[in-house]
Amino acid sequence: MKFKLWYYKSIDNKFYKEGEIVRACSSINNTNNEGLIVCYISDINNFESNLNEICEELEKTEDSGLDGQVWGADFLKDKVHIFWSYDPNNEEGKAEISRKEMLKLMKKWIEFRKKKILKIMKNMKK
Repeated sequence: MKFKLWYYKSIDNKFYKEGEIVRACSSINNTNNEGLIVCYISDINNFESNLNEICEELEKTEDSGLDGQVWGADFLKDKVHIFWSYDPNNEEGKAEISRKEMLKLMKKWIEFRKKKILKIMKNMKK
């Protein structure tokens, strides 16, 4: 699995002001599985305090999980099962990633969010 962390300049919508610089995570391979993992990360990103908690839970060996507003995740043994909270049995709304890969991705996402937005991106905002 491969993911890309990047910035983009938003258009005016209900989530961001026009020209606002937004941090994003996307799938490089554009698979359904990776796309759903990205959806989960985007969802839990709304709760910044949960990001470190997710890492703590992923580092443990016992089963646990953490849900966002729309997407949920069960941390089972060495796997993470991601699902759509409104229809958890819908096979098209399920994804799987190893616990190790998810922890690595979450740590990269947290570090990416801590970085100051590049000066070039700030100039784009003008």
